Amino acid sequence: MSATSGPEQVLIIRHGEKVGDPKKDNDGGRNLSVRGSARAAALPALFVPAMPQSACRLHQKTAEFIGSYQEIPLKGVAPRFATPNFIFATQRSKNSKRPIETITPLSIALTLPISDRFADNDAAIKKMTDAILHGVGFAGKIVLICWHHGKIPDVAKALGIAKPPKWDGKVFDRVWQITFPKGKATLADLPQMLLYGDSDK
Repeated sequence: MSATSGPEQVLIIRHGEKVGDPKKDNDGGRNLSVRGSARAAALPALFVPAMPQSACRLHQKTAEFIGSYQEIPLKGVAPRFATPNFIFATQRSKNSKRPIETITPLSIALTLPISDRFADNDAAIKKMTDAILHGVGFAGKIVLICWHHGKIPDVAKALGIAKPPKWDGKVFDRVWQITFPKGKATLADLPQMLLYGDSDK
């Protein structure tokens, strides 16, 4: 892959926390736990550009309160990661729709569709990563992938990381940032730092 033909970055996250054994994708039901839902709701803070904040002024007319809203010249905190142009999530299955649930608040915040047509198997991962690396429209873009932890190293390997580490089955709070300096894939394992108890290293 040349430095200009593929994406600028691919960011990979695991779905949010689940009920049951965190190391087993088929345990605990298809949905996120309460903490996983909180992570999904907080996720836009990592990626959405800082927006002007709104102020609300309440005033009373007769027996009713009326609020008026206006933007004030203060922006929110800038995101710690680049804003995605494309979002991918593992296709829902009989065991899980957690990746789609995790990424939905971000999809809404960015008004971006979720590409969820790829299943959690080697053939589908190869099709997805081939499309990202060589497909029309991805050159110079930021891609975010939300996947199941057991196959995240396979996704990273298909994107050009020669020896990706395993993803610990108990971990939900990381971002794998893959960049392509001079066309060679490089991996950084970074903390989300979104919820109380998340790692800061």
